[in-house]
Amino acid sequence: MKDICQIVPENANQRDIAYKNFVYEAELDHLSQPFVRKYVCMHLAFKGEAVLKAEGKEYKLTPGTLFVTFPYQKYEIADSQNFTFLYITFDGDAAIKLLSQFGIDRDHAVYTDFGHLTDFWMTSIRRVNPSNILVLTESVLLYTLSYVGQHRSESAAYTSRDFDGILEYIDNNFADPELSVSKVADIFDFSGKYLSALFVKNMDMKFTDYLAKIRIEQAAKILQEEKVPIAQLAIKCGYTDPYYFSKVFKNIMGVPPSQYPPK
Repeated sequence: MKDICQIVPENANQRDIAYKNFVYEAELDHLSQPFVRKYVCMHLAFKGEAVLKAEGKEYKLTPGTLFVTFPYQKYEIADSQNFTFLYITFDGDAAIKLLSQFGIDRDHAVYTDFGHLTDFWMTSIRRVNPSNILVLTESVLLYTLSYVGQHRSESAAYTSRDFDGILEYIDNNFADPELSVSKVADIFDFSGKYLSALFVKNMDMKFTDYLAKIRIEQAAKILQEEKVPIAQLAIKCGYTDPYYFSKVFKNIMGVPPSQYPPK
């Protein structure tokens, strides 16, 4: 797919924020770097990988990485591996103020896990025409900022809570067959996506892997004390399917529950 560059007519802009263009960049290697734009630029990585070099730091760019650069800020997108991205440029009296409302500044300008927005961005740029470009460009920017705001509020909420409280809840409720990342996220007022990221960050494993570990460890503890029918044991540990329970048990403990503890 070739580059797409949609330019917003100057007379279509509002006074406080002026949108300049909405671009799908597919030919990075042909561009002169480093970049120094006189506008704010919000980028969303679409495909491939690269490295962002800005403010003396380096950030890995993968699909779904969102990053913002500021007027006259020098930055480089290096080590491209078939890297493509979309971006919106804008300026005006309220541009920086708008970003600051969502916690975006030069020290907080790179965000991961925004891949769920890539289809929205691409669909929007393909629909652009002279009559709707301002509405679509502004809508994409504001919709994206709403997710940045959610990410910020969840991060703030997390710092005020002890992650051990989440682990304690799981440890106390592992036998609930309905226990899931979305259920726990609702209880602790997070999105499921954010809670999943917290588990990877804090436990170096997925939520589902942690839950399985807790359930199987409990099953092993029970079997060390008494012999329990597999179906009954599965229910005690949050599994409704004894065959699936046995499979998970073997994967973690090395032997099926019928042969545990080893003699």
